[in-house]
Amino acid sequence: MKKLVAAVILLLLSLIYVVARVTQKALYLDRFSVNAENPVCFHWNTISINTGFIKEDPGSVYYIWVTPVYIAVLLALLLTIMAVVKRK
Repeated sequence: MKKLVAAVILLLLSLIYVVARVTQKALYLDRFSVNAENPVCFHWNTISINTGFIKEDPGSVYYIWVTPVYIAVLLALLLTIMAVVKRK
C-alpha cells in the first residue's frame, strides 16, 4: 500500500512541476535579459517556448527539460506494479 501511495504522490508532483513551469506568465531569457510572452511547443524531451524576440534566433527560445517527469512517471508505474503484484 505504501508503494501505491508513493506512486500517486510522484505522479502528482510531476504534474504540478509541468504545470508550474509551463504556466509562468513571464520568462527570463539569459541572453537578452528581458521578459517575454509564452508560446509553448512540446517535444519528446523538452518543452520549448519560442518568445519570438528575434526571428530565427535560437537564443530567444526557452527550454524546459521534461526527463525528470518521465523518470517520476516511470518510478510511479514501477511502484504501482510492485504494489499490485505480490511477491511470494
